Amino acid sequence: MLRACVNTLTLCLMASPIAHSFAGFWTFLCLRAYFKTRLAAHCWSQYLPQLLVLVSLANLPDLDFLFGFGSHANELHRGFTHSLTIAILISLTLSCAWRIVPGFWRSAILYFAAYGSHLLIDLFTGTEIGWTNSGFGIPLFWPLTKNYSSPLILIFGVRHKDFRALFSIDNAWSSVYELLTFGVITVVASVLWKRKLKSRILGKRKLKSRANRPTSEAPAHLLSKLQHQK
Repeated sequence: MLRACVNTLTLCLMASPIAHSFAGFWTFLCLRAYFKTRLAAHCWSQYLPQLLVLVSLANLPDLDFLFGFGSHANELHRGFTHSLTIAILISLTLSCAWRIVPGFWRSAILYFAAYGSHLLIDLFTGTEIGWTNSGFGIPLFWPLTKNYSSPLILIFGVRHKDFRALFSIDNAWSSVYELLTFGVITVVASVLWKRKLKSRILGKRKLKSRANRPTSEAPAHLLSKLQHQK
């Protein structure tokens, strides 16, 4: 696994915190959608702890990179923190400490979704977009040492050998790509979701109006029949 990352040109590229933070935000939106909560501007403060926890969880696997930044970053990065084993352990531990939603298993699943989103993004991160098989892989089933990667690459990785590489033009372009791509997905998904909610509300109003219609009045054709009989 270490040899795969020790490459002086690419240095085991990784998605930036922009992509992972968006994924954490999506998990938060799924949480609010599940409880059918309308997010108004004045009530964001009460949901801020949930949002911060889920966004932090979505970035947590890259903590191994910070421990070795500038020295052995690539040897430590994409290690055991990028595995389903750690995702499950952290999700269960957090669910014991704080129920982000009612119920232990519901909270654990939500934590797992936020943490697992990081692993999913890294599976599709590489050096060239398309069916290029240019990813470096992650030890998805650690402690097994085999790395797994998708042949389809959707996200450019950022270089992180040192501060100079971190703030390079290539990384700037990669960050802009992530911001635009994930931003557009967020906007489109939000618009579609709002339309769905609006159609549901209109449908309920129609059903309610039909239920409230007076039923005492006889239909016109029945009245005409009665008059004809007379």
